[in-house]
Amino acid sequence: MRPVLLVDRAVADGSAHALPLAWLEGFDLRVYTPRELAAVAPDPAVQAILLRSVSRLTAGDLQNFRNLQGVATLSSGTDHIDVAALERTGVALHTGHGGNAVAVTDWVEWALSRSGRPLAGLRVAVVGVGAVGSLVVQRLQQRGALPLPCDPPRAEREPGFVSRDLDALLQDSVDAVTLHVPLVREGRHATTNLLDAQRLGRLPAATVLNAARGDVLDAHKAAELRRNGGLRWLAIDTFPSEPRVAGEVVAACDLATPHIAGHSVQGKRDVALRAVTGLCRQFGLAPPVVAADPPGPAEWLPLDQVSAALRADPSAFEPLRHGHRRNQTVA
Repeated sequence: MRPVLLVDRAVADGSAHALPLAWLEGFDLRVYTPRELAAVAPDPAVQAILLRSVSRLTAGDLQNFRNLQGVATLSSGTDHIDVAALERTGVALHTGHGGNAVAVTDWVEWALSRSGRPLAGLRVAVVGVGAVGSLVVQRLQQRGALPLPCDPPRAEREPGFVSRDLDALLQDSVDAVTLHVPLVREGRHATTNLLDAQRLGRLPAATVLNAARGDVLDAHKAAELRRNGGLRWLAIDTFPSEPRVAGEVVAACDLATPHIAGHSVQGKRDVALRAVTGLCRQFGLAPPVVAADPPGPAEWLPLDQVSAALRADPSAFEPLRHGHRRNQTVA
């Protein structure tokens, strides 16, 4: 018998453009909508669940699935999932961690390029040096910037990794801060409000970027400071209380994007591939077969040319406004 997979309806019908349905051929699919997940009747047949980040999975939800063995999420982050509850019950978790790293790094470079300062020589505090932050560090080095890594948890795990102290960095007049940490609500390395009012106040001439999770930045304070000249430049892709975003925060941003930093076609595919591959392997199924390259426009321009073309004629790049972009080579 095929393992029973409870899958988001938008994934099953293709409307989420998340993955080819053929990737799930080895499973017996049962569908739900995000609002229905908490109300799904107890079903002992369900062995796995495939989530998007719009679906929450709590300890209470898990009580409906007594034979659940695996959960896969089409996201890098896991703050929509009670990970501790999965661990207590022995349910394996498969994520797309790292699959959108190139896309987010492209967004960081694009955002910094719009801030009015050349990248060469720019002193950038990179807070969080995991899959995304490591690539950001590498890209900044390639562009002649000076990335300053800050990741205390990684330094504890890896004795050879050198992490700068965040407060010391902020005192040292960095030119920019870019956030790439997971949302951790408790413990010694909690990241909720990591860049809070006090720390933001030490950045009077700096650029602040957040493409991590909305709650790692005090966005309201950042917006207030930007309105009053307390920050040089502000770029936010992830906001608190999404999808209900405070208008005054958006209005204060020099660059505001709707949580799409990692949403290139390739990034979304790679995130989905990592999550589904993990789930398939857990149940002894063949991993998905992936085409060499996803479909997309035949020609891509360097990032600076795209920016110039957008300013000249925004309608010429209508697909980009809806997130249908692939990772391009940046000159």
